[in-house]
Amino acid sequence: MENPSSSADDKVASDIRKFGWHSLHVFSNEADELPFSYSIGFTQTYAAPEVLIFNVERTKAHKLLWACAHVLKDGGMLTPDAKDDRILNNDYQVIFKTLRVSAYGEYLGTARRYYGSKPFPAVVMFLPDREDRYPWEAGYDYIDVAEALSIV
Repeated sequence: MENPSSSADDKVASDIRKFGWHSLHVFSNEADELPFSYSIGFTQTYAAPEVLIFNVERTKAHKLLWACAHVLKDGGMLTPDAKDDRILNNDYQVIFKTLRVSAYGEYLGTARRYYGSKPFPAVVMFLPDREDRYPWEAGYDYIDVAEALSIV
């Protein structure tokens, strides 16, 4: 029987060879843990940080990661702590925050296997609410990202 981890790792490597990156969606059975998605391959292909997105439906998260890949492919960079208007197709801007290295083990297991001993940066993408407020601002009213805030 094939090792499922090996098969999944082969898919990651294949997607990175073919598309430049891979999107991974992580579900949890724990009530206090949010689902999240992240890129693998941005560092290798574009010399950019891997991107995590919390509590966003899988298809939407993939589209957001694809938008990041498009920005990177065109020579752009993803800058932490700065508003970025290139990701969303409207007047809203995302903000990237640097992921604490101590969180890599819990949140980036597949990426760590892929990169092996090579260090790689990672950021968390935060979306604004309808009033253009971010999760760390008073009155924010969009998706629960408390878990994400605890690791940046």
